[in-house]
Amino acid sequence: MTTLLPFLTAVSDATRLRLLHLVQEHKVTLAELRTVLALDDADLAAHLKPLVAVGLIKMGKQGTHLKLKHKHAALLAKLFTHFKVGSKKDEPSLADEAKLHALRHPKSAKKAPAKKKAKKPTKKK
Repeated sequence: MTTLLPFLTAVSDATRLRLLHLVQEHKVTLAELRTVLALDDADLAAHLKPLVAVGLIKMGKQGTHLKLKHKHAALLAKLFTHFKVGSKKDEPSLADEAKLHALRHPKSAKKAPAKKKAKKPTKKK
């Protein structure tokens, strides 16, 4: 029981779940996580600390990329599937995916088309 409680505490935060979902689905950097989740360095570190402590997250070789530890990736995938995290109905995950895509591909981000002014009909005499 004592080993389960820190795990449950680590995954009991909405921001940490969003972070885990992004790490599960993509090879993300700390900078990308800061931008997508709108966190400063201190807040990001505070969210990463419990995830690293329970072994869900590990840093890459350069220290900038995050990866899920394989022994927990399957468990996390089952939890996310069961609770529909990252599904079409999960608005925060969809928004995070869109932000990450726009961050990585700024030129392909669709721009809203400029509205054309309607021409006023001219009166003919």
